[in-house]
Amino acid sequence: MNEASYTGNATDFYRASPAVAKIVNLAISLKRPMLVEGEPGCGKTTLAASIAAEKKLGDVIKISVKSTSRAQDLLYRINALRRLQDAQNPQNTQAQFVYPYLSLGPLGEVIHAKARRVLLIDEIDKADIDFPNDLLEVLDKFTFQIDDLPIEEDSLCQAGRGFGRTVVGNLDAPPIVVITSNREKRLPEPFLRRCLYVRVRFPETVDELQDIIRKNTRLTVAELGDMVLNAAVVSFMRVRQLASGNTQKPPTTSELIDWVRILHWDGVSAETLQANPERPPNWGTLFKTAADLDTYDALSRAKQKQT
Repeated sequence: MNEASYTGNATDFYRASPAVAKIVNLAISLKRPMLVEGEPGCGKTTLAASIAAEKKLGDVIKISVKSTSRAQDLLYRINALRRLQDAQNPQNTQAQFVYPYLSLGPLGEVIHAKARRVLLIDEIDKADIDFPNDLLEVLDKFTFQIDDLPIEEDSLCQAGRGFGRTVVGNLDAPPIVVITSNREKRLPEPFLRRCLYVRVRFPETVDELQDIIRKNTRLTVAELGDMVLNAAVVSFMRVRQLASGNTQKPPTTSELIDWVRILHWDGVSAETLQANPERPPNWGTLFKTAADLDTYDALSRAKQKQT
């Protein structure tokens, strides 16, 4: 299938580094899922939306993984309760069959539709260790069996539901699968071997951060001047540098975007930001816990005394 390569910089809301864009393109060419890791708030889930938007593949199909998630539920479900209720009615003859109570899950629907889509499996490390292992073969071949459907009901299910015991996807242009992890649990090695690893790093330059802010706040130069934006980014980088290694969650791009909006609403000037870069206006909104607030407060006061 001929399609344009992903650049990572063609949307109005996201900017991926050239290294990340290259791995995304390799994963698509190899038809392998990509495992995306990085600190919270650095754009792991937004990467999937960026791929879908740039390639014009519609909305992302998102699966939010929970501790109770089962791989089978992503493929298909059987409404056993409704079947039991129907079985209590002697006039209801369909309860003797399985297929009327069968439906495809989100991954099953994507595979069955045979349409190129971006599938996001978010925070896979929250699930039981069997969950990623159970997905291995499906993500390898984009084909799965509905073992709970009796063989003799295959043709009935085909006629009534549009699919049978074997659901086969588009092997030439399978879904683009993005899997995120916060490494709360160690993922099994067989699963890791089948993925291409993507590490989303925090942007390292002022220009990158300014571009991210412009894209996500949609504030024009007239609304947010370049001098204020530059001073905000420089101040933020000072705060992040001081917080890194000392706080549970140093501020990331997510906090930066909200903080710049607050600065804009308050009409903060570049001079105000430059006057005290380690303790800029509303610096407390960059942290998420009381412990981090107290830690940074002490660190920044100590820094002030040194200067």
